[in-house]
Amino acid sequence: MNRYILFLESGGESMSRKKWYGILLILEAILYLVSYGSSLVDSYNVQNLNGNTPLITTSSIFSIWNGMIICWVIWRIMKQRLNVEGLIAVLLLSITQQLMFVLPPFSPTNLMNISFVLNIICLIWICLLIKNVEMRELLNNWKSKDGWKSSIAYLVLFVASTNISPLFILIGMDRTSDIYAFTLRYILMELIILLLINVMITSTSEKLQKVFSLLLILSSLVVIGAVYSFISRISFYGLFYLLLSIYIACRVFGLLEKVADGWESKVKVQDLSSIETKPEMEYPQVEGDIDVHDQLNAEIRSNNDKENSPKRIILQSPWLWSALIIAVCHLGIMIFPLFLGNPMYLLILYIGAIHYICFMIATILLFIGMRKGSKGLLNAAAISFVISIIGTPDTYWIGPNILSFILGVLVFIGAILFKNGD
Repeated sequence: MNRYILFLESGGESMSRKKWYGILLILEAILYLVSYGSSLVDSYNVQNLNGNTPLITTSSIFSIWNGMIICWVIWRIMKQRLNVEGLIAVLLLSITQQLMFVLPPFSPTNLMNISFVLNIICLIWICLLIKNVEMRELLNNWKSKDGWKSSIAYLVLFVASTNISPLFILIGMDRTSDIYAFTLRYILMELIILLLINVMITSTSEKLQKVFSLLLILSSLVVIGAVYSFISRISFYGLFYLLLSIYIACRVFGLLEKVADGWESKVKVQDLSSIETKPEMEYPQVEGDIDVHDQLNAEIRSNNDKENSPKRIILQSPWLWSALIIAVCHLGIMIFPLFLGNPMYLLILYIGAIHYICFMIATILLFIGMRKGSKGLLNAAAISFVISIIGTPDTYWIGPNILSFILGVLVFIGAILFKNGD
């Protein structure tokens, strides 16, 4: 009876939590598939007309990588493996995409552009999802000082890691070109952002987090300025980093905690649509009232106990996740052209066979070590990444060699922090 009363108070015939998230997943998938397809069509048409492919097109601001990451984050939140604060990151990404349509050089924007319309729909749906389903839980997360570390920060980490992965290949280009110099600067800025966010996730010092949050904002502004000075365009990722870094700074300085205290009285009850309930007969009959919040908190504590088990701790290491994402994406970029059958590319891979064999072994060891929580396998992975440098002493491979060294350092730091119990 109490469940039924609360259900009526929360909106009566409202959709279940899974339906809200399911529709959002479908909308995001359609958005990114349409945008990616439009990008390919636009690039093909321009290439046929001018013989050149533009650096950026209106529809190409939506990366297929972004779509995969966002859908993964939404799915994890739906399964309660990430807290609902991750929806804010999804919301900020949609806002960034919307801003790219109106900022130079993309203005004026055709309001009937299908990507523009779909993004508006996704933006509205995310706001409704937060308001009707997850508002109470979001306010609870805002009152937690470290809640942002398990959702918002990891999305920044994933985006930065995927951005870095292909850039080291470009270091082998003509070193006298402007693109080469810009690539080096951009790689350095992305690495700084990756370093800052990793330190912020693992640090427990409030002062250090505040300082680093301000440095994160400054780094985002530098990325925007550097990209604009090179191609006269607003950087999509720089703008996204800026919005997220401002949000993280608000969380670190406790500004959103005050907002949560002010809004909490306006939110009546946690919507039962956010709790997957079973038929009433499946619950044992107990005397007294059933506290829905106690049940939800018990489920959250149970999930937290599983996530904080010794075997799972190492899976949450941002340093190891950064290394794994970068390594997998880099291997994917390098191995995929094999299926094209380009003889020159096959020759390049043949020359660098020792490097990539060691690189693949290191990646596999890293994955297995994270799964099993084995410090020995992690150390072996770090050593294998460094050994891969020996296989390609030629200057042509300076980019992949630098990447191997960086990955070795990331894995080594992750293993050290795990040994220390951090």
